[in-house]
Amino acid sequence: MNKEQFAKHIGDIDDLLVEQAEQIPNYKRQHRKKRIRQLIGAAAAVVLMTCSFSAGALAFSGETVVEVPVEKETVSLEEINLTMILPDNWRGKYSVEKDGQNYIVYNKQIREAAGKGADAFDGGILFYIVCYQEAMTPEQFVENGYDFVEYRYLFSTSNSTYVLCYASDVQWNPNDARQEEVYNQMESEIKNIKFVVDNALAD
Repeated sequence: MNKEQFAKHIGDIDDLLVEQAEQIPNYKRQHRKKRIRQLIGAAAAVVLMTCSFSAGALAFSGETVVEVPVEKETVSLEEINLTMILPDNWRGKYSVEKDGQNYIVYNKQIREAAGKGADAFDGGILFYIVCYQEAMTPEQFVENGYDFVEYRYLFSTSNSTYVLCYASDVQWNPNDARQEEVYNQMESEIKNIKFVVDNALAD
């Protein structure tokens, strides 16, 4: 084989090697593409997690708290169609006693401490609702001289007038500071009592 033939074969080999080399996949480039895809996927996951967290935080911050209203402390005096809405903190501390046409509201603890011998108007009375057997306006009530104790005019029907009268004397044991404190607290809240006439046309 002479030089020319050898060079020709070598040239053929080179062409063949070049041709084969072109067909060999570029693993480095594929590996780089794969890594870029992984990085893009990880970045997308981080972005999604951040967005989800932000959306959740916004949802919780905008959440409305719904308060369930507590049932009011009420007393229905059915015979006179009157409902009293008392302060909520009176629950369990008071009692209502009917005395003829009138109603007495008193502190249970102070009444119990007064003992069994106490009559209806002794010990712990906060107020009483008095029924006068004639229809009167607030002005007529004063003209008739019924305003001899501190009172609050409630309402009148066609033949009766109802007035809240405050206790006119000491209703707790003067030697018991705790009774005095409890009584004074409740007495100061009488002004907050709301009265609802359930059927204003009934007698």
